[in-house]
Amino acid sequence: MTENTESLERRWLARGLKILLDILFILTLALAIMLVAAIGYSAFTDYENGWDLIVPATLGEGSFFAPSFNVEFELHPPPEFEAVRLGDGQGKLHLFHHNLPLFLANAVVYFIAFGVILWSLILLRRILATTARGRPFDPVNPRRLNALGWIIVCTALLSSLFQYLVSSWALSRVEVVSPPLSPLVQFNVGWIVCGLLVLVLAAIWKEAVRMAEDQALTV
Repeated sequence: MTENTESLERRWLARGLKILLDILFILTLALAIMLVAAIGYSAFTDYENGWDLIVPATLGEGSFFAPSFNVEFELHPPPEFEAVRLGDGQGKLHLFHHNLPLFLANAVVYFIAFGVILWSLILLRRILATTARGRPFDPVNPRRLNALGWIIVCTALLSSLFQYLVSSWALSRVEVVSPPLSPLVQFNVGWIVCGLLVLVLAAIWKEAVRMAEDQALTV
C-alpha cells in the first residue's frame, strides 16, 4: 500500500512539473511568434530610422582574459593608493545601422536561441510525460536526457565563441576613442558544468533502465 502511495505521489509530481513546463513552453512559443511579428514589422517600417545592433564588449584593452584600464583619481592625505585600475567591466555596445541583411542576420540569432530553448523544453516534457504514465524507465528517456545534456554543453561553448567573434567583428568596424573596449571573452562555466552533470545523470539513468529490464526478465 505504501509503495503504491509513493508511486502515485511521484506520478502526480511528474504531472505537476509537466504542467509547469507546458505553460513555459506555450509562453516561450508565444514570445517567439511575437518576435517574428516584431522583426517582420520592423524590417518594413524602420529602414529610415535604422536598427539597433547590441554587441557585448569589455572595458579595457591589452589583455585577452582580463582587460583593464587606468582610472583618473585624486589622492587624499594620507595617500593609501598609488594606482587605480578598473577591470572585469562588461557592457553592451549599441550600434545603429541601416543594413537590412545585418538586421536579418541578427534576427536569425534570436530565432536559433528560441529554437534551442523550445527543443530543450520538448525533451523535458516528453521525459515527464512518460514518467507521469508510470514508465520512468522507458529506454527513450535516457537518450532524451543525454541529448539535453549535449544541447546545454554545445550551446554554452558556441555562445561563448559567437559572442567573442561578434564582439571582435563589431570593434574592428568602429574606432572607439574612449573608454577603451575589447572583445568579450566569457566562458559559461556554470552552464557547461550543468550540461556535464546532465550527461552523467543520463548515463546513470541508462544503467538503471538496463538493470530494470534485467530484473523484469528475471521475474
